[in-house]
Amino acid sequence: MLQYRCKDSSRLILDSKFDDFFTSATEHQSISGTSLVVTFLGDYLCHSGGGIWMGSLINFMESLGFNQRFVRSSVFRLKQDGWLDVKKSGRKSYYFMTPERFDEIRAANKKIYSVEKLGWDGKWNIIHISSSTQNDSKQHGKYLARFGFGTLDKGIYIQADQNQLDHVDIEKIAKHFPESHIFTQTSLYSTAMGNEQELVRKAWDLSRLNDDYKAFCDMFNPVWQELKDISVDEVSPEECFKLRLLLVHFYRRIIIRDPLLPAELLPDNWAGGIAQSLAMNIYKKIHLQGRNYVSEHGETVAGPLPLPASDYYARFGGLQPQ
Repeated sequence: MLQYRCKDSSRLILDSKFDDFFTSATEHQSISGTSLVVTFLGDYLCHSGGGIWMGSLINFMESLGFNQRFVRSSVFRLKQDGWLDVKKSGRKSYYFMTPERFDEIRAANKKIYSVEKLGWDGKWNIIHISSSTQNDSKQHGKYLARFGFGTLDKGIYIQADQNQLDHVDIEKIAKHFPESHIFTQTSLYSTAMGNEQELVRKAWDLSRLNDDYKAFCDMFNPVWQELKDISVDEVSPEECFKLRLLLVHFYRRIIIRDPLLPAELLPDNWAGGIAQSLAMNIYKKIHLQGRNYVSEHGETVAGPLPLPASDYYARFGGLQPQ
């Protein structure tokens, strides 16, 4: 379970400039440099060319209190792990998402910013992968979780079919697991009909996920209370940038693990919808000022950071372009 609390307080306290919030959020033990940089790439650069000068990235992260060494070591690890390519121009280094990771980030963004409610007709998608060890099964489950599958049993993975598994995804899975058997739109029959909830409890840890959504709401509801009744012009562009980056960072860490099950399969006290509404409200309020701040202060190999492509404005059901 994620915990969002100030080190010296039993609750989150927010002043008009969000100073206490920034201190609490950036000192949170779960923040890693690589994850924060990936959030920045996905939220700010995915629709704006995908590249950034190292000096600009350092300046952006320093505004949150992370030093140059923190940024450089994070970028180095991401490059070693195949996330980033580098292009030199004189003494400057510009970093770009690799094509494979770019596609991965775009896929994650579909989950993060979508507000579409998918229907469910009671059918399931099932993947069977022959596996000789429990560890193999666990590793396969981690890979398939990005597509919304849960581990039902050793070598057996399920997903509630909502037409979200397209042919491209099936081909990726089949290529990754040549020995797999993939069944789509399969009906469930059981001697104990109506046991879908038990199936879900076995395949996914929804209790932990729900706790994480509640913690996210506890963390960001005070931010929304400060923002909702004021003009966004009362918040500096730099603060909007920082709020937006932290908002997406903590929300992303939860929703990418969410199988996005249909409402019929979720527990009654599910906090995912509340968290989504909260993230959407804050994002829509501050997105433009945050984007303008990055466009003004970000440098690419071709000069200033370009304005985002048109599909950027589809986030969270539609953003105001100006």
